Formats: sequence, C-alpha cells, structure tokens
Amino acid sequence: MESAKNFLNTAVSRTSWEAQKQMRVRGKQGEIDKLLEQRLRLLNDLSITAMNLYQQGALTDAQLSRLCASIIELDHDVKQRETQLEDLKKEVYAADQYAPGNPTNYTPPPVNQNDASANSTVGAQSDTPPPSTNSNASYQPGTGNPGAQGQTICPNCKSVVRPNALYCRGCGAKLR
Repeated sequence: MESAKNFLNTAVSRTSWEAQKQMRVRGKQGEIDKLLEQRLRLLNDLSITAMNLYQQGALTDAQLSRLCASIIELDHDVKQRETQLEDLKKEVYAADQYAPGNPTNYTPPPVNQNDASANSTVGAQSDTPPPSTNSNASYQPGTGNPGAQGQTICPNCKSVVRPNALYCRGCGAKLR
C-alpha cells in the first residue's frame, strides 16, 4: 500500500513538473515571438525609410544606423531567448526534485479496549454508543440536515459522515 502511495505521489509530482515546464516553454516561445514581431516591424520601418530616403535622394547614415542597431539588438535578444528555450526543452525531470513529503496518516484511531470488550459481550448491546477518544480535536462535526438524501450520521458524535465511510472523521468511531 505504501509503495502505491509513493508511486502515485511520484507520478503526480512528475506530471506537475512537466506541466510547469510546458508553461515555461510556452512563455519563452511567446517572448521570442514578440521579439520577432518587433524585428519584423523594424525591418519594415527600415525598408520604408530607406525607400523614402532613396526616392528623395536624401539617404543618411544616422537614420539607417539607428534602425540597424535596433535590429541587431533584437537579433541578440532572440538568440539569447532561443538558447534559454533550448535549455528548457533539454531539462530532465529529477526524481528527487519534488520528492513527496511525509504522507498523510489515514490510519483510523485505535479502538479503546473497554469499548471493544463491551461490544463483544453477548447480549450486552445497548442503544447508547460507547464513548470514544477524540483523536482529531480540530475537527468540527458537520451541521448538515440529518434527513438529507445521501447523508449518514455518526451514532456516536452525530457528525455528518460520507456515505460508505468505515470510520467517523469526527470521533473515529467505527461505523460498520
């Protein structure tokens, strides 16, 4: 049972990591796409400016230099982001990266020996449920409508419990 929990925790951890990686890859690809759009606009501006200046016979180096410098800067940013994107794609899941912590203890509380002996005595059954130790002091019993469809009420503490529950979450009493 414990190995199944660990396997499930590991599978969930890896799936979560893969989803996060995919989000980072998509984010980086979005950054690259925006930079390439800016580059395309600048190239468009360069061609329009160069054509207009050429047609006017007034092509100057300062205007072309400014546009070319911006395009070169964008090209550098694109290459840097593409390298980061490739690094993201090459990342490998490290099994110990998201190692599961201590699993939640779902073991029911121990049965009080006095309660067990009273319940096992033949003909000693009563309508009053045996007292139990409340192992989960922070739990507040539900205040649901006991007559509501699909709801079961604990005979010991009167908490609303899940249908087909084996133990009450409020007091730990065995329900079946």
